[in-house]
Amino acid sequence: MTVPHRIGEAARRVGVSASALRLWERQGLVRPARRGHYRIYTDADIEHLRSVRRLRQVDRLNAPGIRRVLRDAVSHTAHDRRIDGRPLRRLRHEHRLSLRQASERTGLSVSFLSALERGVTGASIATLQRLTAAYGTTMHELFGVPGASAGGRLVRAARRPILRLGDSPVRIEQLARDATKLEPQLFVLAPGATSDGAYTHDGEEFLYLLSGAMTVWVGDDESYRLTAAGDALTFPSTLPHRWRNDAAEETRLLWINTPPTF
Repeated sequence: MTVPHRIGEAARRVGVSASALRLWERQGLVRPARRGHYRIYTDADIEHLRSVRRLRQVDRLNAPGIRRVLRDAVSHTAHDRRIDGRPLRRLRHEHRLSLRQASERTGLSVSFLSALERGVTGASIATLQRLTAAYGTTMHELFGVPGASAGGRLVRAARRPILRLGDSPVRIEQLARDATKLEPQLFVLAPGATSDGAYTHDGEEFLYLLSGAMTVWVGDDESYRLTAAGDALTFPSTLPHRWRNDAAEETRLLWINTPPTF
């Protein structure tokens, strides 16, 4: 019979600190169940965490690298979602940063940054947001949403500028072109889509579920399930947050950031 473990016992069995397990959870490396306010780890979770520790301590992989290895172990058909890394390289050059300096600023490995800029690896929403925050920009600005710079208060449904990140399962449609105090977007999440880790930025966020279902984790101890159309959630963007589409179909939601910092 599987015996559930609280975080202290799980940390002892894995050989790391409880704070390390909380960090790995924010990075999307583990998703323990909850019982009230307590995290609950199964024996299978313990084995998974030992693999994470080995990949981190022995193989020296960062969180995106660990996620890729673990995904490949689960499915041989898994593949990275590649993006055009040229805007990231251009921005790094504009800041006069070497790959090593960018690595120190973002906490991402030199090899990963190099592969990302060359377009030979993929990156999660969380990783890209972390990069743009370190470079003082937003994904909306960096990846040049077509038509987003055109003026006008009215955005027609059929002409929304769309932010596409390679073949990511996340589609982000811009709902305003000239707003300066808020950033309204329509998020369309494919089944199983996740942020693949936690991220932070300035401001506040408002989510309004249109269809589907999703879970949002905020900070170390909060999780919220949006399951019915009309469910809404607000939280400070400065708290680490991550999310997952829990529906077997597409999830759609209105997502507003203020000020525009995503």
